Amino acid sequence: MPFEYITTQESDGVLVVTMNDPKTRNALGMSMANELIGEFDRFERSQDLRVLVLTGADPSFCSGANVRDFGRNIAAREAEAADEQLPWQKFHPVYNAHLHQDSAEHIRGIVRTAVRLYHLQKPTIAAVNGAAYGIGNGLALSCDLRVASDKAQFCEAFVRNGLIPADGSCWQLPKIIGMANTYMMQYSGEPVGGEEAQRIGLCNRFVPHDELLPETLDLAKKLAQGATYAMSMSKALVQRGYSMDFLSHIEEAHIAQDLARASSDHKEGVAAFLEKRRPVFRGR
Repeated sequence: MPFEYITTQESDGVLVVTMNDPKTRNALGMSMANELIGEFDRFERSQDLRVLVLTGADPSFCSGANVRDFGRNIAAREAEAADEQLPWQKFHPVYNAHLHQDSAEHIRGIVRTAVRLYHLQKPTIAAVNGAAYGIGNGLALSCDLRVASDKAQFCEAFVRNGLIPADGSCWQLPKIIGMANTYMMQYSGEPVGGEEAQRIGLCNRFVPHDELLPETLDLAKKLAQGATYAMSMSKALVQRGYSMDFLSHIEEAHIAQDLARASSDHKEGVAAFLEKRRPVFRGR
Protein backbone atom coordinates (compact mmCIF):
# COMPACT_ATOMS: atom_id res chain seq x y z
CA MET A 1 0.00 0.00 0.00
CA PRO A 2 1.23 3.59 -0.61
CA PHE A 3 2.50 5.56 2.37
CA GLU A 4 2.97 9.28 2.89
CA TYR A 5 5.44 9.30 5.78
CA ILE A 6 7.32 5.99 5.59
CA THR A 7 8.85 3.69 2.99
CA THR A 8 9.31 -0.08 3.27
CA GLN A 9 11.52 -2.74 1.74
CA GLU A 10 11.56 -6.52 2.19
CA SER A 11 14.48 -8.89 1.61
CA ASP A 12 15.39 -12.36 2.96
CA GLY A 13 12.91 -12.24 5.83
CA VAL A 14 13.85 -8.68 6.83
CA LEU A 15 11.45 -5.73 6.75
CA VAL A 16 13.16 -2.33 6.54
CA VAL A 17 10.90 0.56 7.58
CA THR A 18 12.24 4.05 6.86
CA MET A 19 10.70 7.14 8.43
CA ASN A 20 10.53 9.63 5.57
CA ASP A 21 9.26 13.17 6.14
CA PRO A 22 12.09 15.45 4.93
CA LYS A 23 10.40 18.75 5.79
CA THR A 24 10.36 17.84 9.51
CA ARG A 25 13.48 15.64 9.51
CA ASN A 26 11.23 12.65 10.17
CA ALA A 27 9.41 14.10 13.17
CA LEU A 28 6.85 11.68 14.58
CA GLY A 29 3.29 12.93 14.22
CA MET A 30 0.02 11.05 14.37
CA SER A 31 -0.07 10.31 10.64
CA MET A 32 3.42 8.80 10.64
CA ALA A 33 2.63 6.97 13.89
CA ASN A 34 -0.42 5.33 12.33
CA GLU A 35 1.58 4.21 9.30
CA LEU A 36 4.34 2.79 11.49
CA ILE A 37 1.94 0.91 13.75
CA GLY A 38 0.15 -0.54 10.74
CA GLU A 39 3.44 -1.89 9.39
CA PHE A 40 4.46 -3.20 12.82
CA ASP A 41 1.17 -5.10 12.97
CA ARG A 42 1.68 -6.53 9.47
CA PHE A 43 5.26 -7.51 10.32
CA GLU A 44 4.20 -9.36 13.45
CA ARG A 45 1.45 -11.29 11.65
CA SER A 46 3.62 -12.30 8.69
CA GLN A 47 5.18 -15.76 8.63
CA ASP A 48 7.77 -14.61 6.09
CA LEU A 49 8.99 -11.44 7.80
CA ARG A 50 11.18 -12.31 10.76
CA VAL A 51 13.34 -9.28 11.65
CA LEU A 52 12.46 -5.57 11.57
CA VAL A 53 14.94 -2.79 10.82
CA LEU A 54 13.80 0.76 11.64
CA THR A 55 15.71 3.73 10.23
CA GLY A 56 15.19 7.26 8.95
CA ALA A 57 15.74 9.05 5.66
CA ASP A 58 19.01 11.01 5.85
CA PRO A 59 20.04 13.23 7.48
CA SER A 60 17.90 12.27 10.51
CA PHE A 61 16.64 9.12 12.21
CA CYS A 62 13.73 10.96 13.89
CA SER A 63 13.96 14.57 15.08
CA GLY A 64 11.35 14.08 17.82
CA ALA A 65 7.65 14.72 18.08
CA ASN A 66 5.84 16.81 15.51
CA VAL A 67 4.96 19.73 17.77
CA ARG A 68 2.70 21.88 15.61
CA ASP A 69 -0.08 21.80 18.22
CA PHE A 70 2.14 22.46 21.21
CA GLY A 71 1.83 26.26 21.00
CA ARG A 72 -1.97 26.05 21.25
CA ASN A 73 -1.71 23.75 24.26
CA ILE A 74 0.74 26.09 26.01
CA ALA A 75 -1.58 29.06 25.50
CA ALA A 76 -4.47 27.10 26.99
CA ARG A 77 -2.43 26.17 30.05
CA GLU A 78 -1.29 29.75 30.62
CA ALA A 79 -4.95 30.72 31.05
CA GLU A 80 -5.01 28.67 34.26
CA ALA A 81 -3.95 30.03 37.63
CA ALA A 82 -0.42 29.12 38.70
CA ASP A 83 0.04 26.93 41.77
CA GLU A 84 2.84 26.39 44.26
CA GLN A 85 2.95 22.60 44.27
CA LEU A 86 6.28 20.85 43.79
CA PRO A 87 6.82 18.56 40.75
CA TRP A 88 6.45 15.29 42.66
CA GLN A 89 3.21 16.49 44.22
CA LYS A 90 1.83 17.14 40.73
CA PHE A 91 2.92 13.66 39.72
CA HIS A 92 0.40 12.13 42.15
CA PRO A 93 -2.94 11.22 40.51
CA VAL A 94 -4.88 13.57 42.79
CA TYR A 95 -3.38 16.52 40.93
CA ASN A 96 -3.94 15.19 37.41
CA ALA A 97 -7.40 16.69 36.92
CA HIS A 98 -5.97 19.98 35.60
CA LEU A 99 -4.26 18.34 32.61
CA HIS A 100 -5.77 19.05 29.21
CA GLN A 101 -7.16 15.77 27.91
CA ASP A 102 -6.70 16.69 24.24
CA SER A 103 -2.97 17.19 24.80
CA ALA A 104 -2.67 14.04 26.92
CA GLU A 105 -4.42 11.92 24.31
CA HIS A 106 -2.25 13.35 21.52
CA ILE A 107 0.97 12.46 23.33
CA ARG A 108 -0.29 9.00 24.23
CA GLY A 109 -1.13 8.42 20.59
CA ILE A 110 2.45 9.13 19.53
CA VAL A 111 3.97 7.16 22.40
CA ARG A 112 1.82 4.21 21.37
CA THR A 113 4.31 3.77 18.50
CA ALA A 114 7.21 3.17 20.89
CA VAL A 115 5.10 0.84 23.02
CA ARG A 116 4.01 -1.21 19.99
CA LEU A 117 7.59 -1.40 18.76
CA TYR A 118 8.88 -2.50 22.17
CA HIS A 119 6.34 -5.33 22.37
CA LEU A 120 6.85 -6.76 18.88
CA GLN A 121 7.28 -10.52 19.24
CA LYS A 122 10.20 -10.70 16.82
CA PRO A 123 13.73 -9.22 16.78
CA THR A 124 14.00 -5.51 15.99
CA ILE A 125 17.00 -3.33 15.12
CA ALA A 126 17.30 0.46 14.95
CA ALA A 127 19.73 1.70 12.30
CA VAL A 128 20.41 5.17 13.69
CA ASN A 129 21.68 7.28 10.83
CA GLY A 130 21.44 10.74 12.35
CA ALA A 131 19.53 12.71 14.97
CA ALA A 132 17.42 10.56 17.30
CA TYR A 133 15.94 13.32 19.44
CA GLY A 134 13.20 13.11 22.07
CA ILE A 135 10.76 10.41 21.08
CA GLY A 136 13.10 9.61 18.20
CA ASN A 137 15.50 8.37 20.85
CA GLY A 138 12.57 6.56 22.45
CA LEU A 139 11.93 4.68 19.20
CA ALA A 140 15.58 3.64 19.02
CA LEU A 141 15.45 2.46 22.64
CA SER A 142 12.29 0.46 21.92
CA CYS A 143 14.19 -1.69 19.43
CA ASP A 144 16.06 -4.72 20.75
CA LEU A 145 19.36 -3.70 19.15
CA ARG A 146 20.86 -0.44 17.93
CA VAL A 147 23.47 0.10 15.23
CA ALA A 148 24.75 3.69 15.05
CA SER A 149 26.61 5.49 12.28
CA ASP A 150 29.25 8.15 12.89
CA LYS A 151 26.52 10.72 12.23
CA ALA A 152 24.15 9.37 14.89
CA GLN A 153 23.07 11.61 17.76
CA PHE A 154 21.05 10.20 20.67
CA CYS A 155 19.40 12.98 22.65
CA GLU A 156 16.90 13.17 25.52
CA ALA A 157 15.86 16.62 24.35
CA PHE A 158 12.70 16.94 26.44
CA VAL A 159 14.30 19.04 29.18
CA ARG A 160 15.13 21.73 26.60
CA ASN A 161 11.40 22.43 26.39
CA GLY A 162 10.75 22.00 30.10
CA LEU A 163 9.32 18.51 29.59
CA ILE A 164 10.10 15.01 30.81
CA PRO A 165 10.61 11.83 28.74
CA ALA A 166 7.09 10.35 28.74
CA ASP A 167 7.98 7.89 25.96
CA GLY A 168 9.33 5.18 28.26
CA SER A 169 12.94 6.45 28.29
CA CYS A 170 12.98 6.85 32.09
CA TRP A 171 12.20 3.13 32.32
CA GLN A 172 14.36 1.88 29.45
CA LEU A 173 17.53 3.97 29.63
CA PRO A 174 18.63 2.99 33.18
CA LYS A 175 18.35 -0.67 32.20
CA ILE A 176 20.57 -0.08 29.17
CA ILE A 177 23.16 2.47 30.31
CA GLY A 178 22.71 2.75 34.10
CA MET A 179 21.23 5.49 36.28
CA ALA A 180 24.14 7.95 36.24
CA ASN A 181 24.39 8.01 32.44
CA THR A 182 20.59 8.28 32.23
CA TYR A 183 20.53 11.28 34.56
CA MET A 184 23.28 12.95 32.55
CA MET A 185 21.38 12.54 29.28
CA GLN A 186 18.03 13.58 30.72
CA TYR A 187 19.25 16.46 32.89
CA SER A 188 21.54 18.01 30.28
CA GLY A 189 19.57 17.36 27.09
CA GLU A 190 22.93 17.10 25.33
CA PRO A 191 23.32 14.70 22.39
CA VAL A 192 25.46 11.58 22.61
CA GLY A 193 27.35 10.59 19.46
CA GLY A 194 27.55 7.07 18.10
CA GLU A 195 31.04 6.31 19.41
CA GLU A 196 30.15 7.44 22.94
CA ALA A 197 26.85 5.57 22.66
CA GLN A 198 28.72 2.35 22.01
CA ARG A 199 31.09 3.03 24.93
CA ILE A 200 28.24 3.38 27.43
CA GLY A 201 26.23 0.49 25.97
CA LEU A 202 23.53 2.59 24.30
CA CYS A 203 24.23 1.01 20.92
CA ASN A 204 25.55 -2.44 19.99
CA ARG A 205 27.66 -1.40 17.00
CA PHE A 206 29.24 1.81 15.73
CA VAL A 207 30.03 1.98 12.02
CA PRO A 208 30.90 4.53 9.32
CA HIS A 209 27.81 6.21 7.92
CA ASP A 210 28.03 4.66 4.46
CA GLU A 211 28.27 1.20 6.04
CA LEU A 212 25.27 1.59 8.34
CA LEU A 213 22.57 -0.08 6.25
CA PRO A 214 24.82 -2.82 4.79
CA GLU A 215 26.08 -3.71 8.29
CA THR A 216 22.58 -3.59 9.80
CA LEU A 217 21.05 -5.65 7.00
CA ASP A 218 23.84 -8.22 7.30
CA LEU A 219 23.08 -8.56 11.03
CA ALA A 220 19.32 -8.65 10.41
CA LYS A 221 19.58 -11.34 7.75
CA LYS A 222 21.75 -13.49 10.01
CA LEU A 223 19.15 -13.22 12.76
CA ALA A 224 16.36 -13.94 10.27
CA GLN A 225 18.04 -17.24 9.41
CA GLY A 226 18.09 -18.23 13.07
CA ALA A 227 15.51 -19.72 15.43
CA THR A 228 13.37 -16.60 15.74
CA TYR A 229 10.67 -18.50 17.64
CA ALA A 230 13.19 -19.10 20.43
CA MET A 231 14.33 -15.48 20.14
CA SER A 232 10.74 -14.40 20.70
CA MET A 233 10.52 -16.48 23.86
CA SER A 234 13.82 -15.08 25.12
CA LYS A 235 12.65 -11.54 24.40
CA ALA A 236 9.50 -12.07 26.45
CA LEU A 237 11.49 -13.49 29.35
CA VAL A 238 13.97 -10.60 29.33
CA GLN A 239 11.21 -7.98 29.28
CA ARG A 240 9.06 -9.66 31.93
CA GLY A 241 12.10 -10.41 34.08
CA TYR A 242 12.47 -6.72 34.98
CA SER A 243 9.45 -6.95 37.27
CA MET A 244 9.96 -10.48 38.67
CA ASP A 245 11.93 -12.17 41.36
CA PHE A 246 14.35 -14.90 40.28
CA LEU A 247 12.22 -17.93 41.16
CA SER A 248 9.16 -16.51 39.40
CA HIS A 249 11.32 -15.92 36.35
CA ILE A 250 12.59 -19.51 36.41
CA GLU A 251 9.02 -20.79 36.50
CA GLU A 252 8.13 -18.74 33.42
CA ALA A 253 11.35 -19.83 31.71
CA HIS A 254 10.28 -23.46 32.09
CA ILE A 255 6.95 -22.68 30.42
CA ALA A 256 8.72 -20.89 27.59
CA GLN A 257 11.15 -23.79 27.20
CA ASP A 258 8.27 -26.25 26.87
CA LEU A 259 6.81 -24.08 24.10
CA ALA A 260 10.19 -23.90 22.39
CA ARG A 261 10.58 -27.69 22.58
CA ALA A 262 7.27 -28.07 20.74
CA SER A 263 8.31 -25.68 17.95
CA SER A 264 9.26 -26.69 14.41
CA ASP A 265 12.52 -24.78 14.85
CA HIS A 266 13.56 -27.05 17.72
CA LYS A 267 12.78 -30.18 15.73
CA GLU A 268 14.78 -28.80 12.80
CA GLY A 269 17.69 -27.87 15.07
CA VAL A 270 17.92 -31.38 16.50
CA ALA A 271 17.58 -33.00 13.06
CA ALA A 272 20.27 -30.74 11.61
CA PHE A 273 22.62 -31.56 14.49
CA LEU A 274 22.14 -35.31 14.06
CA GLU A 275 22.48 -35.08 10.29
CA LYS A 276 25.54 -32.81 10.59
CA ARG A 277 24.10 -30.05 8.41
CA ARG A 278 23.12 -26.42 8.75
CA PRO A 279 19.58 -25.95 10.15
CA VAL A 280 16.89 -24.24 8.11
CA PHE A 281 14.73 -22.47 10.68
CA ARG A 282 11.23 -21.19 9.88
CA GLY A 283 10.46 -19.07 12.92
CA ARG A 284 7.66 -21.32 14.15
